[in-house]
Amino acid sequence: MNKVIAFLVSLCVVLSLVGCATAPTVAEDTILVGCILPLSGTSAYDGESAMNGAKAAANYINENGGIAGGKKIELIFEDSATDPNTAASAAEKLISYDGVKVLVGAFNSSCTAAVQPVAESNKIPLITAIATSGTLTEKGYKYFFRAVGISNLYIDAFAGKIIDELGIKKIAYIYENGDWGLGSVNTFKEYAELHGAETTTVQVVNKEDADLYTQLTAIKESKPDAVYAVSNLANAVRIAVQKQELGIECPIIGEGSWASGDFLKQAGAAAEGVYGMVEYLPDIKTEMNPLFTELYGAVTNGKAPDKYAACEFNAVLVVANGIDNAIDPDDPTSIRDALKDTDINMLTGPIKFDENGQGYGFEVFLSQNEEGMAVCAGSTTVSLQR
Repeated sequence: MNKVIAFLVSLCVVLSLVGCATAPTVAEDTILVGCILPLSGTSAYDGESAMNGAKAAANYINENGGIAGGKKIELIFEDSATDPNTAASAAEKLISYDGVKVLVGAFNSSCTAAVQPVAESNKIPLITAIATSGTLTEKGYKYFFRAVGISNLYIDAFAGKIIDELGIKKIAYIYENGDWGLGSVNTFKEYAELHGAETTTVQVVNKEDADLYTQLTAIKESKPDAVYAVSNLANAVRIAVQKQELGIECPIIGEGSWASGDFLKQAGAAAEGVYGMVEYLPDIKTEMNPLFTELYGAVTNGKAPDKYAACEFNAVLVVANGIDNAIDPDDPTSIRDALKDTDINMLTGPIKFDENGQGYGFEVFLSQNEEGMAVCAGSTTVSLQR
């Protein structure tokens, strides 16, 4: 018993010392940016891609004169573990302990929503280039910016084309539990039903699920013409592979990882024919894409980039431009003011922000997987109006 008490006392001392630790010293020629990503758990593959995309952007910026008169941008990464509470705690740590001037994140829409009030109350700009839930820019936050489209846009642009081309009359839905999945499914469902496509079943996948046969069996028994699926990489692979194992032959239409190189590799033949509504494809014809591919390859030993890498690359470009144009690059509110006037070319085209912090002007894409490759089947420009 005495040993237990002694251990607990020593543990309390350690924790109190950590809690009282002073913030790390920051070089005068460095500006800190905090990045919140899922670096563990079921979204870790996607989070790693995003992290490497951010690193590629920072390397490019620092090797080409830096920002704000030659200062370096330094990224500090924190793991959200795809958990909103963990993401909010990570934001608190990055702001209070590390002293970051800007936050990038927090990947998932639910995690981003949890970080928004933390950033707002501390008056720290928060930029996301991955979270696509439409509600994020409807809350009136003054320090929030989104450098990516919303689910509604992709669906409005591409759903009709797919439904008409495939002659779809009945659709089953399966999504990864969270604000993003639910919002995307509800929007697609509303659109499809208005265009005469019946809903056969709606199934939910939790992040810890490995066996999806129950959900997919319900889908099989509902006899759909297509499956609309919303998921990041791990569950996207499971959905595609286990769907094939159950003999469900109708196509998948998806938002998420359906066009990424990791999905194509891990799902194999089960990835064939899948449609994806995505922010980036490796073969897009933009001025910056060859450079991005080279920069990303240098960070990852030649790996091909995916949409998560591209989105985070874009986010860091936007952040760097905001810091560079701020009257005081060490003041987060001054950076926020500069971000409102953003007018630059990203990897996927030009971007500006509206009064709600929603980015517009760049392209998003429809892909279809053919012979192990994600091929562009259409594109549209993100506009201010649906």
